[in-house]
Amino acid sequence: MTHALNLTLKIKQDAATQAQLKNLEAIFADKVQPLIEDALKKSRIVHFARVVVIGTEYIQVITEYEGSHQEYTEFFRRELTPVFAAIFSLADMGGKELDVTNPNAFFEFSKSRNERSLGKATDNSTDINGNPSGWLFSAYDHMTVEDILTRLGK
Repeated sequence: MTHALNLTLKIKQDAATQAQLKNLEAIFADKVQPLIEDALKKSRIVHFARVVVIGTEYIQVITEYEGSHQEYTEFFRRELTPVFAAIFSLADMGGKELDVTNPNAFFEFSKSRNERSLGKATDNSTDINGNPSGWLFSAYDHMTVEDILTRLGK
């Protein structure tokens, strides 16, 4: 079953955070993107992934993946702890801090910032919060990444 993650974080608007955001944007292609890409390939459960910054107000991590929400979240927390620490440090959390080395805190934070897609899932899937998922179109009837890679001979 394919799931959508629409992790959406409001970015703090102070000068220091905005400078961090500019730095992340400047180094992303050369330093961060290769780390994420390696982890994604290693996972063999993610169909698509991207990081989107909307103006200077929001940053999103958007993926389509398979399997257990908690296992997915934990895999990427372990593989990309420094990357998520950098991304989450931009988030306006009302003065609270997040320990990205804490599996439960990381999962709960991710759940609380996952925005539901509009519509209704056609495959009875549930989102990271256990609610009926929003709509997620699949051109290949929700084949798994493994199925697709096998058919491509990879």
